[in-house]
Amino acid sequence: MVTLATAFLLTFCQFLLITSYPAIMSEFQINATEVQWLTTIYLLTTIVFIPLTGYLSNRFSTRTLLIFALLCMAAGLIIGAFSQSFMLLILARAIQAIGAGIILPVIQTILITVFPKERRGFALGLLGGVVNVAPASAPSLTGMIIDVFHWRILHWFMLPLVLILLVLAIFYMQDVLKKQAARLDILSVILSAGAFSLFIFSISNISVAGMDVYFVILPFLISVVLLFLFIRRQLADDVPVLNVRLFQNQTFLLAVVLIFINMMLLLSAETILPMFAQNVLKTSAFLSGFLLVPGTILLCIVSVVSGNLYDRYGGRILAVIGFAFTLLSLVLMTTLRIDSSPFLIMIYFCFFMTGFGLSLMPLVSVSVDVLDEKELAHNSAIVNTVRQLGMAFGVVILTTIISITTSVMDAPEQAGTYWGTMYAFIMMAVIALLGAVLSMRIKEKKESYHSD
Repeated sequence: MVTLATAFLLTFCQFLLITSYPAIMSEFQINATEVQWLTTIYLLTTIVFIPLTGYLSNRFSTRTLLIFALLCMAAGLIIGAFSQSFMLLILARAIQAIGAGIILPVIQTILITVFPKERRGFALGLLGGVVNVAPASAPSLTGMIIDVFHWRILHWFMLPLVLILLVLAIFYMQDVLKKQAARLDILSVILSAGAFSLFIFSISNISVAGMDVYFVILPFLISVVLLFLFIRRQLADDVPVLNVRLFQNQTFLLAVVLIFINMMLLLSAETILPMFAQNVLKTSAFLSGFLLVPGTILLCIVSVVSGNLYDRYGGRILAVIGFAFTLLSLVLMTTLRIDSSPFLIMIYFCFFMTGFGLSLMPLVSVSVDVLDEKELAHNSAIVNTVRQLGMAFGVVILTTIISITTSVMDAPEQAGTYWGTMYAFIMMAVIALLGAVLSMRIKEKKESYHSD
């Protein structure tokens, strides 16, 4: 329970400030693309530390890692509460993300280890019901708070919960993971951190710098080179930081690609919808967050149910149905108008979260079941890296579309934001359709599923 509660809080903190973006933009005089760095820096930091989890889980006890993660979260919340500049707030987010990057993959490995193989779908569904509800519950709960208080109070709201978990971890957490040979390759860490950071930096600058050589093209090319060097180093190492050889398994590769697509769509929707509700439909921060509540509740239920369904029927059929629901929701969102009722967002978002809940954790289960037991730690590291990278990529690309549309249109900001959001929804719908088509290609061993 301590590990699941920690997973929820760390994921919740990742989405803590989304509904306060308009207020932060106003206070620090920044645009929609710049404010997204509060999300992007969190994702990038977790991406840097996630590949280290295989080494760290073999070097330190689970209890030690959990305590360190919670200490990072507490320190980041305190710094964020006192931040008087945007850069200091970004630093606070990075410190919080260090803990999330270290412990979230370990939590997944713990659940896979303690549950029998035939119940892994249920275990991962349970984890999904906990961590997937956090992204949707954060905007609704924080929206209610910042309608009454300043956005900095969100940090003080979270701090006591983190401290309570810290005390519980100190006294009750035990180590359940088996230790294996591991070593820390600093060069591999530097290569992966540089590759992912420069990649996100380059695409995030498109909206403000166009196709500038120094801010977009050159960083992108360097990131590709660094990624190539990282992969080559992992393939040549007997004890790699991240076992990229797992991608030679086609089913694993396909599952990871679909997880990437799913996470792209999730964070994009949860970032765009509150901003659309506030800036286009002119709702309050509370209402923009409240619109996501039914979808949040539905996601929690569907995630657990989908875990049980996976144990019976496998992941392919659930993934296809899930992406179909997601596609339907995004098509419906393109029908929204400037004078539409904000409660239509609530209905359409329920379809979206049903689709997400049906597809994500079964896809994670597919990625686990096609690998050997000794590869589980690397599976967790890769899957969580891809999840974070997918969220970072999606939110940067789609909010960039909105920012560019708003800036180039000779129209009021409300109209520009509306059309930019519509273009984003159309692109998301195309991506969801691609996800549905690719899901049909998943190959599974039917005899591994159970009817009891």
